[in-house]
Amino acid sequence: MKKQLIQLAMASLLLPGVVAAGDWGGLGKGIAPLAPPVSDCNTCLSYDFIDLEYLMTDYGTPYFDDGGGFDIGFSKSLTCNLFLTGSFADSSYDYDWVGHYVPVDTQRFRLGLGARASIGECVDLTFEGGAQHLDAEFGSGYADHDYDSWGYYVGPGIRARAGKFEAYAKLLFVSSEGNASQEYLSHHTTVHRRVDQDGWLFTPGVLFHMNDVLALKVGAEVDEADTAFTFGARFNY
Repeated sequence: MKKQLIQLAMASLLLPGVVAAGDWGGLGKGIAPLAPPVSDCNTCLSYDFIDLEYLMTDYGTPYFDDGGGFDIGFSKSLTCNLFLTGSFADSSYDYDWVGHYVPVDTQRFRLGLGARASIGECVDLTFEGGAQHLDAEFGSGYADHDYDSWGYYVGPGIRARAGKFEAYAKLLFVSSEGNASQEYLSHHTTVHRRVDQDGWLFTPGVLFHMNDVLALKVGAEVDEADTAFTFGARFNY
């Protein structure tokens, strides 16, 4: 998994260099020709879509295991330069509570606003910000560890498309209050538990457009503690 993550990160970090080197629009046309549709806003990147994804989470700790779930997200253009975004993720994992495996269900809601600026042919810089809510429910007998967390996210990103291929990357600062996801440290180590979480979230990914409506998608969400790999599809409308 770590090798796959490094490959995704390298691919997304190379995007600015490709833009600076020349015409990004011709990079993938010979491999997979598909003329990107150009909207009335003079961009070939759509901001009207729905994402359906499967989540596979690597927590990087022996105390969390079998992390997985589903995510649905959307983007809706408001003007040529502004768009609305949101998502809902329903996932679960097993927590080793000092030798007792406890199932934990989580639901995450995000809703925000974004802005775009074109910096080249089929290349956009983006900036997003919004609110986030996380609801965690522990298994039977451990309900006193349930928690609700409210927070926000904000940060820049980049999107670029060449023929059928599209790549993106976002770097978001995320702050949350009441997040007890690291509470397990108090029970397994000498590290004091962290109730509030502040840090960076890196989200790289790539898409392969089958046609003007359907695209296959693979990506990741990487923070200081966890890594979630995503696999799914995007439906443009």
